Amino acid sequence: MLGRIKPYLNFRYFLYFFSFVAGWPCVLYLMGWLPHYTVNYLLLFALASFFVVLKNEYRVPRPIAMLLVLQITAWGIYSVIHGIDTSYFTRILMLCITYMFLEMQMSGERDSFIKTYNVWLVFQAVAGTIGFLLVVVGILQPIFEFREMDGRPGYFFGLFATNTYFDGLVRNAGFYDEPGALAFWGMYALIINKLFVDNKKVEVLLIAGLISTLSLAYFIQIALYAFFFYKEQWRKLLPYIAAFVLALVLISSFNKRLNDAIFGRMEYNEETGTFSGDNRSKMTKVCWDIFLESPIVGQGARHLIEISEKRRVFVGANPNFTLACDGVVGQLIYWSPFLFLFWLKRYDKKYGWAFWILIVGFLQRPYEGTQLLYPLLSFSIVMHAYNSRNSGSDMICTDKQNRAMAHR
Repeated sequence: MLGRIKPYLNFRYFLYFFSFVAGWPCVLYLMGWLPHYTVNYLLLFALASFFVVLKNEYRVPRPIAMLLVLQITAWGIYSVIHGIDTSYFTRILMLCITYMFLEMQMSGERDSFIKTYNVWLVFQAVAGTIGFLLVVVGILQPIFEFREMDGRPGYFFGLFATNTYFDGLVRNAGFYDEPGALAFWGMYALIINKLFVDNKKVEVLLIAGLISTLSLAYFIQIALYAFFFYKEQWRKLLPYIAAFVLALVLISSFNKRLNDAIFGRMEYNEETGTFSGDNRSKMTKVCWDIFLESPIVGQGARHLIEISEKRRVFVGANPNFTLACDGVVGQLIYWSPFLFLFWLKRYDKKYGWAFWILIVGFLQRPYEGTQLLYPLLSFSIVMHAYNSRNSGSDMICTDKQNRAMAHR
């Protein structure tokens, strides 16, 4: 047993885990368990830099390095265009940390980072589901309350935390700021597992565990996931689909609040022309209007916040947020690694499927460069996909050489 745990106790794995919990959306620092995220990120940058310099091995593939340089350069220019907007410096810092972690992945066991991430997400999904059920049946109560980043109360239950707990309704957020965040990053874990590990136990635990987030976006993404990756095995998939739906029905049967949170949000409102669970339309319209005022390079991150405060409306978490903030050019820069992933589908169609699932996720939770998880996980996926393509090419070449030798 100790032999299995020992590899996860070294400095590299400590840095991997630290990168997952250092800042928002993880709430450990909000609960007082870690210093403020600015301290954590600077410490993470220093430790990762020390590790990479000490190793003195620089192996990040050239196309991935060029994508990083593209984004760093672009955000440097954006900071000047928008009047020395320091939020773009934060994006550059996140990209520098990402580069260090890509080098770390290349210098050791290359799947150690993604496996560590998947273990962390599986833990949150499973522990949170257990806690969720205990809360629903009235056994588990909040251990303490804390203040979320947006000022709303958060609740820590020991096995999970959440900002959604009232009148019989509770949703699993793991150790993130809200349930939708756990669902979003859980989908990242599912995709990473499917593309590079294909561990069936991890897949089942994540799919089942993330139901407790009650995230409508997750239900949509998991349907796409099943369609893309299992459309040729749909007959075998039917029992699992039935079990998934049955789980939703059982959860919704506990009380009306839970039923409304699951099936009530799927009801179509003919008067408004939207679904009941649609809480993004207003913000989407506002951001579209803001985008039209400066469609090329956007309003800038700092100015967008000022506009939001002036209009007294939250402008984040909607499909047009990035367009309003950084314009069409900024949108393309943000999506550059994903467009590269889509290009890699010429070698394996599963990369194209992953692209569409991720993009659909961004419609509800747009790419935010000031959160480390976005560039860190996104560039890790693209780098591993690129390396897998090269490995596949190398295997093909070796196989051809072997057949040639056999004919001689």
